[in-house]
Amino acid sequence: MPNRKLPKDLAVIVPARRGSSRISEKCLLPFGDQPSLIDWKLSQLVKVIDPAQIYVSSEDDEFLAIAERFGASQHKRAKRISIGHEAPFRDVITGIVSEIEHEHIAWATVVCPLMTPREYADAFAAYQARVVEGDKDSLLGVNRTQDYFWSSQAALNYTADRNHTVSQDLPEWFKVTNSLYMAPRAEILRREYFLGPDPVLFDLARLAGVDIDYIEDYRIARALYSVYEEDGLGELEKQLETAA
Repeated sequence: MPNRKLPKDLAVIVPARRGSSRISEKCLLPFGDQPSLIDWKLSQLVKVIDPAQIYVSSEDDEFLAIAERFGASQHKRAKRISIGHEAPFRDVITGIVSEIEHEHIAWATVVCPLMTPREYADAFAAYQARVVEGDKDSLLGVNRTQDYFWSSQAALNYTADRNHTVSQDLPEWFKVTNSLYMAPRAEILRREYFLGPDPVLFDLARLAGVDIDYIEDYRIARALYSVYEEDGLGELEKQLETAA
């Protein structure tokens, strides 16, 4: 376990459902040295927090059996919030969170496999310092970016004419990585969502922002795994020593 001050009563929810609209059996795709993305995510998280505080939430017994292998907790979610996108996402969130009775909740997806154990440890510590002990209301994993953006009608963040803005002078925007959301359980249930109006924008490495939505994303993530391995990003203790 890392020498980081973590929230006293934190549950890390790993949501995993059988159905996937774009990639069949997505949660069971192999990754790294693990047989599935669920196994891979759990292998990262158990380096950071007590496995009993990790909850795999699924309607599927095969997925829940993976949790058991890691000593993680199992949450059998209702089928009505597991079939496609029939239930509103607020019902998915509240249906799961209402049944996991910890004071603080982290929602950690399996589809961002390149977020490192150290980044989880740092994010949990930042949540303790800036939400539990500070004045922020939630935490969101993001990538800071200075890129050019358009809507279907016009440029959004720069002047697309002879006064073209160089990238270094673009405003800083923050892309949601879909890797990690954190908030007090009571506030999640009250808002029916993870985030409040004043979250910590927790800036992650670009690798952490690779979100597997399409099969091309999976191929990109697998290709970038070599970088993850070369840099020793899965070795939490080594990373903490380097940071110190």
